[in-house]
Amino acid sequence: MPAAALEGIRIVDLSQGIAGPYCTALLAALGAEVLKVEPPGGDYARALGPFRGDVPHPDGGGLFAHLNGGKKSVTLDIETESGRVVLRKLLAQADVLVESDAPGRLASLGLGYDSLKASLPGLIYCSITPFGQTGPYRDFKGNSLACMALSGLMYITGDPDKEPLCTGGEPAEYFAALHAWVAVLAALEHRARTNAGQHIDVSMLEALGCADEYNTAMYSYLGAVRKRYYSRHHIPTYPSEIFPCRNGHIVVIGGAGGFPLMMAVLIEQPDLESNPLFTNLWLRTFQWREFEKIVRPYLAEHDWEDLLTRAQELRMPFAAVLDARTLLENEHLRERGFFAEIDQPGAGKLPVAANPFRLSETPLRHSPAPRLGEHTHEVLADAGYQGDDEVILRERGIT
Repeated sequence: MPAAALEGIRIVDLSQGIAGPYCTALLAALGAEVLKVEPPGGDYARALGPFRGDVPHPDGGGLFAHLNGGKKSVTLDIETESGRVVLRKLLAQADVLVESDAPGRLASLGLGYDSLKASLPGLIYCSITPFGQTGPYRDFKGNSLACMALSGLMYITGDPDKEPLCTGGEPAEYFAALHAWVAVLAALEHRARTNAGQHIDVSMLEALGCADEYNTAMYSYLGAVRKRYYSRHHIPTYPSEIFPCRNGHIVVIGGAGGFPLMMAVLIEQPDLESNPLFTNLWLRTFQWREFEKIVRPYLAEHDWEDLLTRAQELRMPFAAVLDARTLLENEHLRERGFFAEIDQPGAGKLPVAANPFRLSETPLRHSPAPRLGEHTHEVLADAGYQGDDEVILRERGIT
């Protein structure tokens, strides 16, 4: 097997939930050794599912498997002084710490960056929180939904005549994970040149705020506040709309030059090439209902596979709206190896979204998420703990 890009790098992962674990999952896929330090009861994501057969299993949850593949699980109660002693020994052998506790909590346990940097000057300490380590909101509670609202992204999403909407999933969590991941890689490069560690402060709110390139720019340049709109109200692009088709939904995008002929050919009515609704963008935008009376019936009678293939042949960038089943069966993603199959304890064999990018010389590695506490003995032995020491720690509920 080729050498991994981050082989030899050790990460201590104290984070729970989504953002921190996904950041460290990417580091693990690049070959870093990630020690997932969990409380004796485990990361709360272990209880969230989904579960095979809808039967809960601490090792078999889909969310936990997605976020923690390739890591080593170590159970440790850092609320105790003995647990903190063990953690400091692990950090002495580590390159990076990733944590997602509320600002100040680890500092109150003597595990904050300022408490550790004197004895561990090369440690890269990455903190991921909803609103960052400083500022008036630092102690506020928050999640992805709150960050979508506060970032301005929610304000521009939805029907202009209705309330704002949120997007699906947990975008703030994943954007924060990606920002943290890149920051850790940058900090590792900096340390390679200077031997100095540093503190990385990642805010979910700010990570998501960077994802809207247009909203703040419009106000900065024009003093105008961008409004919510349907794509049909966005004159330069209509049609850029979602329409029902026979077996789902298709995103109809007009493309660049040649729209009248290409659209007329697609719906098998070439005589419409000279129709003003096809030739005149402004007329089509303001009389969109008349335009849709022409195209909707045709789309409703055809499958998205056929529409997508023929539209792309005509250089029109249509796209299908895929559900989970069709996503897993998608021939393009399967051929590119986007999904990997793992044999997850507590769940069995299952596909996971695993390859967001490819490295020709150091390919990503994928393996199941660990069982709770699976590697505690191995890691403690590597840190110098002998059999009697481990027994004492276990009997006291520290590991």
